[in-house]
Amino acid sequence: MNKVLFKYLETMQPISTDTIPLLEQYLYQVKWDGVRIIAHIGGQKVWLHNRRFKERTFHYPELKKLSQLVKGDAILDGDLVAFQQGKPNFPLLLKRDLLNPNASAFAYKIKRLMKEIPVYYLVFDLLYHNGFDLRQKPLWERQGILQEILTTDDTVNCVESFSDGESLFQVVTAQKLEGVVAKAKDSHYIAGKKHRLWWKIKRRQQLLVAIGGYTEKNGQINALLVGAYFQNRFFYLGRVATGLSNQDLVILNSYLKAMTTDKSPFVNLPQAAKSYKWVIPQLTVLINFQEWTEDMRMRQPVIQGFTKNRPEECILS
Repeated sequence: MNKVLFKYLETMQPISTDTIPLLEQYLYQVKWDGVRIIAHIGGQKVWLHNRRFKERTFHYPELKKLSQLVKGDAILDGDLVAFQQGKPNFPLLLKRDLLNPNASAFAYKIKRLMKEIPVYYLVFDLLYHNGFDLRQKPLWERQGILQEILTTDDTVNCVESFSDGESLFQVVTAQKLEGVVAKAKDSHYIAGKKHRLWWKIKRRQQLLVAIGGYTEKNGQINALLVGAYFQNRFFYLGRVATGLSNQDLVILNSYLKAMTTDKSPFVNLPQAAKSYKWVIPQLTVLINFQEWTEDMRMRQPVIQGFTKNRPEECILS
């Protein structure tokens, strides 16, 4: 078995931008709200890892079928997505992705979740095929080979490419999907973000959250720890300060400190939790953010304002 075929590979990452590059040398794809998965296929073996080099082979056993769907040895790049009511649902996918493979009854839980939360692998690139490293080939050539060697089915599919990025973004916005990726047709596959070849244009999302804690600086509150409920459990979703005025901080300083408790309300304790202060979730906030991270945190969260909603209404759906 080719040892190179089953080595961790760093993914190529799109660079964020606010405007769609409208050039003939670009193609455009929907950016799906999922987990990035590199799939290594050789013989009857399928090995999966995410972009943080964490193995995911046993989390998604339905992708073992790739050994039958792919002609020859290959390394694929794509997004793994879970849908709810016809739309990608990242928190739902994380119910599977964040399971500890070393925990007891892991295999049983995954078997059950395969039925409850089916996943779909949406492939958009081919990095290796039958002994040839294709990363130095242009994107259009890699995609052409991908179409020839991959048989799609109800779980595995190829991401469709479009020529009109502006129209695609309008459709994505109307359907409240995550965003669009613009890719130079002749781009090589370059690990990381040290390039100007792939761009992501995101539709900012909104979420109602409850405050479950805060951080301090020099005795004053300087950021909020927020979360939402998923299947009746309160999950930590990140730390947010942008959008708070000085007047907000003054009001929050007395209000939240009066509600401080010793026990965290979150089921998933964040890192550096020892320095955090906890409160009983009572106050709710509307936040917009760029995207979800793979450990279920909001990226670039901004507070839009406080609301009169009850904490129980802060639900990940």
